[in-house]
Amino acid sequence: MEQGDLAQLEKLLPLADKYGLAYIVAFILMIVVMVLLRAIVKGNLVPRELLDRAEEDRDRLQAILDKERSEFMQPTLDVLKKLKIDHTEDRGS
Repeated sequence: MEQGDLAQLEKLLPLADKYGLAYIVAFILMIVVMVLLRAIVKGNLVPRELLDRAEEDRDRLQAILDKERSEFMQPTLDVLKKLKIDHTEDRGS
C-alpha cells in the first residue's frame, strides 16, 4: 500500500469506529450504485442486448440508404457510361 492509501485509511477508521462500519460500507455502496446509475443514464454503460439491437438497426438502415443512393445515382452513371462510349468511338473514327 502506498502512503496516501494508508493516510486515507487512517482517516476512515475513526469514522468507522464512531459511526459503525456498516454505515460506512453502506455509504460507499450507495456511492458506487449512484455512479453506475449515472453511467447508465448517460449511455456510457449499456446492456449488451441493447447495443446489439442498435448495431443491427444501424446496419439495416445503412443498407437501405446504400440502396436508395445507388438507385438515385444510376441515371447519372448511365449518362456517364454513354458519354465514355461516345468519346471512345469519336477517337476511333
